[in-house]
Parts: sequence; C-alpha cells; structure tokens
Amino acid sequence: MKLKSLEELYNKAVKDIKNEKGVITITIGGIPKISKSNDIIGNCVQEWIPQWLEDNGLVLESNENSQCFPDFTAEINGVKYDMEVKCWNYTNAPAFDIANFDGFYREIYTHPKKLHAKYLIFGYIPITHGFKIENIYLKNIWEITSKSQIYPIGLQVKQGRPYAIRPFAFHKKPDESFADINEFVKAIYETRKMFALDDMIDPDEWYKKVTETIG
Repeated sequence: MKLKSLEELYNKAVKDIKNEKGVITITIGGIPKISKSNDIIGNCVQEWIPQWLEDNGLVLESNENSQCFPDFTAEINGVKYDMEVKCWNYTNAPAFDIANFDGFYREIYTHPKKLHAKYLIFGYIPITHGFKIENIYLKNIWEITSKSQIYPIGLQVKQGRPYAIRPFAFHKKPDESFADINEFVKAIYETRKMFALDDMIDPDEWYKKVTETIG
C-alpha cells in the first residue's frame, strides 16, 4: 500500500507495531545478555523506526545538523513533512528532549512553518524478556508540552540557561497541553524573556515575525 499522508503512516504503525515485542541483546564470548536499560532500549527503537519508515516507502532525510530541529524530513506522496521520532518508557513520565531551546528559538525565527513538525512517539514497557510497544502517538509540538510549575513551558535548565524543551505527561493528561500553536508560541516568547541573552534575537521581534507567519 502506498502511503498518502502522515495519518496513514500513523495508522500503519499502530496496526503493525503496537503490542509487538522486541529484544535487545549483547553477546560477549558467546554469552548473551538481554538489555533492560531504558537508554539502550529507547535509543535502539529510535534508530529502528526510521528504517521501518524507509522500508514502508518513505523518503526520509536526516537533518545534517544533529542539533537542529527537526530530526527528519519525510516525503509522502510528493508532500514533505518535518518529523521527529521519540521513544520513552511508558511506565514513567516522558523525559525525552523535544528540542534544544536556543536552537529551536533560532530555527523557528528563520522557518516558522517548522512549528508544524509532527512527533511520532513510541511508548514501550519493559517485560521479562525485552520490551513491548505499548502505545504510539502522532502529535503536534503543542500537544505534548505544557506550562510547568516554574517556567512558561516545560524546560530543562543548566547553569542558569534554558537547555531543552521537555514534554509533560500528555499520555495521561492530554487536556492539560497548550490549547493551540499560538499558546505554545507565546510560552516560548515568555520563556525567552525570562532568559534574555544579548546575542539572541530580540523576543519581541521574534514573537512578531513568528505570529505573523503562522497567522
């Protein structure tokens, strides 16, 4: 079947991958060991998913700059989509990085339409021998983010500077996400004002350009 949209891709992922089980092993000296490390499982699944996408007919291009948002551009039926692929242990709160804050801020100023990048997200649960894909989501960035108790948006801060935009428990509390793209953009703007930098695009200029572009 030739895929015609990201929604068809998502439905195929749910049909083909949800509830499937996987095993990651390391073998040294002929002795195998099943890995149960969240980092290893998450990284391996995130490496496997792009291969699955390509096997199903997607033309997938990785971003040459690994620190630049988003990770991939996918072409489906002649249409290009900005995409991110994420994975986390479904028994815990999502803790993956959505994007580096400063890099995201600069990239969205230059390319505001990248705000519409889609997140294909896989939640797995550890089992006795490996792991199982428990759930799959196709989300907009504002649907997996929310205001935190401290900042206008979920944020990891290092040495007094914003480092990474973080998700919230969207799988349990979907109604607590930002209402729409405009609310999300305003949260980015307010966060930048909290962490103003002399060498960064002026927050008011940034907000004006981005909001005018997205309507």
